Amino acid sequence: MDWGQLFVREDRFIIKVVEMYYKQGLSQVEIGQQLNVSRTTVSRVLTRARKEGYVEIKINYPEGTVVSKEKRLEKKFHLKEASIAYSQPGEKIEDEVGFYAADYLLRILRNHMTIAMCRGNTLFKMVSCLSNDMRLKFMKLKDINVVTLMAATNLPVDATREERLIYSNFLIDEVGRILNGRTYHLLAPQYVENAEMKQHFMSEKSVKETLNIAMHADAAIMGIGSVDEHSAMVRSGLLDEKQFEDLHIKGGVGELLSHIIDRNGDLIQDDFENRVISLDLDDLMKIPIRVGVACGMNKKDSILSVLKKEYINVLITDDEVADYLLSVE
Repeated sequence: MDWGQLFVREDRFIIKVVEMYYKQGLSQVEIGQQLNVSRTTVSRVLTRARKEGYVEIKINYPEGTVVSKEKRLEKKFHLKEASIAYSQPGEKIEDEVGFYAADYLLRILRNHMTIAMCRGNTLFKMVSCLSNDMRLKFMKLKDINVVTLMAATNLPVDATREERLIYSNFLIDEVGRILNGRTYHLLAPQYVENAEMKQHFMSEKSVKETLNIAMHADAAIMGIGSVDEHSAMVRSGLLDEKQFEDLHIKGGVGELLSHIIDRNGDLIQDDFENRVISLDLDDLMKIPIRVGVACGMNKKDSILSVLKKEYINVLITDDEVADYLLSVE
């Protein structure tokens, strides 16, 4: 029997493995021999230790070396920070980007903060990592507010359970639970029938109060969507075929908070925009920390369009997208 399997969940065992690997410089094979466990168990423990915050890895770049990709991205797009995730064996890149996003959130968290969020697959991954992060055990946070940036998504009746979790208010409530904070929702549909109905909802006291909280948030964490047949807006039924074609004709490339923008980041003025209930992009710019979390080459132009207008000032993405962003003029 591999006794490491029995102890892999114990903090003491994890810390012992981490110290032997990072402090003593022992190989995974040597650690396995000393603790009478397999190398696979040691590798699994080290992976968990990194993901749950038992250990943090910092690379110090010597002076005079080539500036890192992250620094080049920060300089090129006037970012506070860029974070690039690389694929790990057996891991999906979305999981790695989600881990980096959770790490960034924990680094900036302070008492009395208001965090504004939207929804989506990558943010779902972030929340999953956040719930397992060891650092939360040592953080004594108080007076944390978590507020949505968008109204509730109108998912079709045949949407799967996973889709309902990803594109519902679940993520807002879950982050509030993890951080022991208060949550605020926009009690309105994300997309309504006409402009008059939108004005009706936008004039409601509770909607105005929630949008005001979002606009004055300390940080916003957002996914970045594409405008193609695989986009979340199409899958969720927010865009029908005609609307999709119209937005394409008008130059729609990217999506941020359900607002459709062109290659230069300019808002597409369309009937769709007149029916979306979400924080305005001008109000988004008032939030001091604006984090864009997105990956995959299918989103490369969407991410670029958001960066051009500086809607975000922190980018968390993957290495392929980073290479593309650095290559464009």
